[in-house]
Amino acid sequence: MISSCPVELPKRLGWLKSGRFIRLVSVVAALALLAGVLYNAIAVDRIPPTYQIKVSSPAGGGVVTTLTSIDVEFSKAVRHPTAEAAFSMTEMTSGSPAVVGTFHWQGLKMIFTPSAKLPLSTKFHVRVASGVQDLAGNVQSGSADLYVTTVGAPTVVSVSPADGASSVDVGSSILITFDRLMDTQKVIAGLTLQPDITYQASWNGTILTLSPTRPMAYGTTYTVRIGDPAVDTDGTKLPPFVASFKTVDAGLRVASLVPAPNSAGVSIYSQIAVMFAEPIDPSSIAGAIKLTPPVSGSIAAITLPDDTAPTANPTASETAATTSSPTPAASGTAAVPGPNVLVFTPDNPLAAHTTYSVTLSSTVKRTDGQVSSGDTWSFITGEAPTNALNQIAFLSARSGVDNVWLMNYDGSNQREVTSELVPVSGYDISGDGLTIVYSAAGIVKKMSISGDSTTTLTSGGNFEYAPTITPDGTGVVVGRRDASGQDIGYWRYSFVSGTDTRQITPDGAPGLGSVSLGSESLIGTQGMSSWAGRAAFTPDGTSMLMVRGSDNAVELVDMTGANQPDVLDLQGTSRPVWVQADNAFYVTASADHGVTWALWSITTSGSATIVSPAWSDIASTGSSLALIVKGGDGSNHLEFLATPDGPATMLTDDPVYSESGPSFSPDGGIVVFARTSSSTPNIPAGIWAINTDGSGLTNLSTDGAYPRWLP
Repeated sequence: MISSCPVELPKRLGWLKSGRFIRLVSVVAALALLAGVLYNAIAVDRIPPTYQIKVSSPAGGGVVTTLTSIDVEFSKAVRHPTAEAAFSMTEMTSGSPAVVGTFHWQGLKMIFTPSAKLPLSTKFHVRVASGVQDLAGNVQSGSADLYVTTVGAPTVVSVSPADGASSVDVGSSILITFDRLMDTQKVIAGLTLQPDITYQASWNGTILTLSPTRPMAYGTTYTVRIGDPAVDTDGTKLPPFVASFKTVDAGLRVASLVPAPNSAGVSIYSQIAVMFAEPIDPSSIAGAIKLTPPVSGSIAAITLPDDTAPTANPTASETAATTSSPTPAASGTAAVPGPNVLVFTPDNPLAAHTTYSVTLSSTVKRTDGQVSSGDTWSFITGEAPTNALNQIAFLSARSGVDNVWLMNYDGSNQREVTSELVPVSGYDISGDGLTIVYSAAGIVKKMSISGDSTTTLTSGGNFEYAPTITPDGTGVVVGRRDASGQDIGYWRYSFVSGTDTRQITPDGAPGLGSVSLGSESLIGTQGMSSWAGRAAFTPDGTSMLMVRGSDNAVELVDMTGANQPDVLDLQGTSRPVWVQADNAFYVTASADHGVTWALWSITTSGSATIVSPAWSDIASTGSSLALIVKGGDGSNHLEFLATPDGPATMLTDDPVYSESGPSFSPDGGIVVFARTSSSTPNIPAGIWAINTDGSGLTNLSTDGAYPRWLP
């Protein structure tokens, strides 16, 4: 039962009815209300975003580049569509449409990039209107504006020597100062000097320095021109620029420099040499060559080795040349009476991938006391290769003289392997890619592919050429002439014992004179020079077919010595190859003393058969062939045969070029080859590659000859 009688609180709870308690409750309620108001005022974001407008690419002087973008930096995160809608950029010309572009966000920064390059010398209005919202919905009611002007066309600020200057030193550098940063490569491409000189081009910000690599001609007016395709870094064309100056008169003349000015990929074992046109006074050479970064070393005046004529008893100057150089010279007749080459030999290998600046002082004298004018040039070292496998080896004179170079199969990382001061006329690389043998001035040397451990194989007084490594890698075959120039045939050196040297043919060695070869050892006609290796072996090394250096006769040699060498009634014009699929050698040769040329198959017994038309060099994968044929336009072109007796696919047919020196990639799908101009076959036009189906023609290097794609 529920009672309706009033209920009295227990006496101990009576304080709840007191005025003090009621007042306390009122205070707590007021404080809670105040806390809510303060939280709403402090924790809830009511502040609209602010922002700052900047250009990304100021050009200085209050102008911007034509490829600039606009950066809007916000104080807080905003709703991107509202910011993009508020942004505009318009040309300050009545009725001009807004600049079209794209937006990109990076944190709190909105980046506007125009879709096209902005016009030159034009003023623009950049505006961020009201309406930008932050993530809390606060709206920016104000606006911001920025006015920018794009740069005009680039200009040349100054040139030294000044336009019209006279009595300019023949070793002077030419300094051209621009008003802004330029596209360095395109400025160089658009620059000409008349008369032509070779120079080192270097940049320091807006200043281009052209340092002659050898003295300019005396008493000559030189004209500097810069035109197309010279542009600044934004791609804006430089208006044509012309300036002229005149040099002073006479002095000791530099003929050539090694490493050549501006050459890159130079061997770290390279010497620095200055070849003068006249003999020099050895007493005047102390300290005449200095390198930056500094390099310690020794300096000498020498005569370069020369194999153009026999000399059984070397002269004193030639002996000095041999002992002052780490690459001993053969006995030979000096081209210039007295030492005419100044050589600096570093004490240690140069640093890899380093630019060295060389300074030749003006203290070097002719024997009559005339002083040279001095010189400055630079070069860049490469790296010492550790292995040549799946690399392309080739001859190049880019460092100043023919040497062996390596590059990746895509043309990258081109670097010098040998570092001779006289032309390398022939070379071969072992099957494991670790050893190279080569001939220079009649001396054959063996060296690790990394450039160290060089051994001279040729004994003193002899001249040797055309090195070819045996299939097992234990020896090398060379053609030899004695100190008097007498033909004493082909010999085999042993790599294993170093002493087991034996004669394998009585005659047929190349004649003297390899130093007279043209650039990249080009001979200006079809085929390889007589000083290059022109021999092939059966896989077991028991038989060798070669094209002799003395008379180009095709000779079959029993390497076991059981049978006498067999000189066939054929005149060869290519390096032979062994085709395993046919168990036979193939060579381009003529049976009618050069009236007609063809591809011949030759068995190990000496049986010879015509296979197809051919003109010179050939290569083989062991089953397919690449060969050079005479085109209807009179130039030499590259042809591919999947099998020696199969149909031919013409891979090249450009009448502007003649092809030579084919070599297959390890998988047989690509042929690498050299090109020359059809009208000037002694001038290289680079190393190229093409697929065996005729597709993918690619230029790998701008110079070079006799490429070899190592397996």
